[in-house]
Amino acid sequence: MRIRAGWIAPALIFFAAGSGAAQTTQDLKQLSIEELMQVNVTLAARRPEPVATTPAAISVITGDDIRRAGATTIADAIALADGVEVARFNNGTWSITARGFDAVTANKLLVMIDGRTVYSPLFSGVFWNAIDYVLEDIERIEVIRGPGATLWGANAVNGVINIITRSARDTRGTYVRVGGGSEDPGIAEVRYGGGTAATAFRGYGKYAARGSQQYSGGASAGDRRVRGQAGFRVDGGGAGSSRWLLKGDLFHSADDLPDRPNAEFTTGDLQAQWSDAISPRSDLQVRSYFNHEYRRVPLQFTHHLNTFDVDVQDSYTLTRHAIVFGGGYRYDHDDTVGTDVLLFDPPSRSYPVGNMFVQDDIALRPQRLYVTGGIKYEHNAFNGGEWQPNLRARLLLPRQQMVWGSVARAVRRPTRFDDDIIVKGPTGAVLIEGNTDFLSESLVASEIGYRLQPSRFFSGDATFFVHHYDNLRSQDTQPGAVPFPLIVGNSLEGRSRGVELALSLQPVQWWRSHLSYTRLDVSVTKAPGSRDVGGGATEANDPPYVVQFRNSLDLPRHLEADARIRSVAALPNPAVPAFTEMAARLGWTPTRRLELAVEGEDLLHDRHAEFNPVARGFEEFERSVRLMLTTRF
Repeated sequence: MRIRAGWIAPALIFFAAGSGAAQTTQDLKQLSIEELMQVNVTLAARRPEPVATTPAAISVITGDDIRRAGATTIADAIALADGVEVARFNNGTWSITARGFDAVTANKLLVMIDGRTVYSPLFSGVFWNAIDYVLEDIERIEVIRGPGATLWGANAVNGVINIITRSARDTRGTYVRVGGGSEDPGIAEVRYGGGTAATAFRGYGKYAARGSQQYSGGASAGDRRVRGQAGFRVDGGGAGSSRWLLKGDLFHSADDLPDRPNAEFTTGDLQAQWSDAISPRSDLQVRSYFNHEYRRVPLQFTHHLNTFDVDVQDSYTLTRHAIVFGGGYRYDHDDTVGTDVLLFDPPSRSYPVGNMFVQDDIALRPQRLYVTGGIKYEHNAFNGGEWQPNLRARLLLPRQQMVWGSVARAVRRPTRFDDDIIVKGPTGAVLIEGNTDFLSESLVASEIGYRLQPSRFFSGDATFFVHHYDNLRSQDTQPGAVPFPLIVGNSLEGRSRGVELALSLQPVQWWRSHLSYTRLDVSVTKAPGSRDVGGGATEANDPPYVVQFRNSLDLPRHLEADARIRSVAALPNPAVPAFTEMAARLGWTPTRRLELAVEGEDLLHDRHAEFNPVARGFEEFERSVRLMLTTRF
């Protein structure tokens, strides 16, 4: 029975494919390869430019990609991107990174929602269990692998992700999605939108529950999750006038813990944006947001965090120059309540960040050769100012080919976990303490890439990169201290290098395939004179390779079928076995207003582990099948 359950969805897909020569009668919702290469993205230049001519290692996950993958969380959606490693630690904790330094506290990836940064200034990483949305309302997710600090600031070290939600003008009417299954006992989403030609609005609510997984020994992991979110968005203005948006979201979740009371996580944000073409050559944008975060983990840590941010930029176009410049200010204030195990000293702190930047894209030979140079100066409250420059070039060749290269510097600035942390042992003795002289971790990255689309049915992308890191976080002994307390230091160095390959194929209109392969080599070593005791073991645990293969089929009788295989190499330290898993979805749209889907995840095995073990062993993620019903009217 286990074999049959594991292969039932893939069998349905490839059986249906055997009869797939007939053209589907429904409208094709997924962008063709040709259309996808012309999608405008904004991450690389802070202004729209087509994917095909963007000089960066970039992936775009469309809203339809997310729907057809059967994703239930934003982390699931990001796992579709090329070259991004997504590993589950438990039901509420993911390690998500690019180009190495995979860890539960991964801290070298900048993540934004509509330009609002969502990484935590407490440790520079992302609390993924507190990031959610109605996935139907995500227009696309842009993912850049490699540094983006010149435009987006510190912590845009190994990559940048921007989750872009749909305009309220595109979400009029009512949308309801409900369902559940073996590991997801309940999922419900509702959204209503309306308005006039000038101003449109939507409001939404979402509820989701996730059942507990198991430890490798067979015991329950006790990590059931229940989460909910509600929010709104209003869009105004349009062609010939200024454009603006106002949006807000409120999220809450209760996460079971196996050995203590439930953890609670609450976030609320309010975001505003205004833009205007102040002249035919200039476009001015102002963005601002306020965010409140509350997290309580019994026997570990509790904190309140308030963030205010404002960002101004102007895009200015001349005959051979496309210039973007601006600046921003961010103010963070937190209040923390420590425990006998973990605390911050001082318990409350404010830490503003200010920045200025400029970047110029120069057409040395229009439609042929371009050079882009830029620099950002950023000042933070922990260790002062940092310069983060960037130089890129791209050469456009016949038959829609492009060769590009870049050299850039980026930093991860200090945080409370570096400066102010105190970790104690069972007796109350201090085991680890922060360092007020902690320096920014520094990266110098070199990249070279090649992109081609020789026909409307095929595209390819290849990137080679070498990253050199200095001042990496370490755990150092003090002179004369045996053996504790350890001091958070900067006495490690690192290097990551690798290749990222992607191929997209659409031999016929109703069949699309995408294959990606990432090969990665990461090493962390002690700098001369280092007193580090861990050798960077807690900073990186990366698979040497990741392979992903996706197939999407538009079938007769309003059916669509999707399958995705992901193969991840073994992790070295702590050791985690390699695994290969499959997700699949079979959808039926009998009318324009109704959609039924059977979705399956982790179909090849009863359960498998993905990341570091704990004292009880590995947490293993179980096969999951669910039924979803969607209505639109």
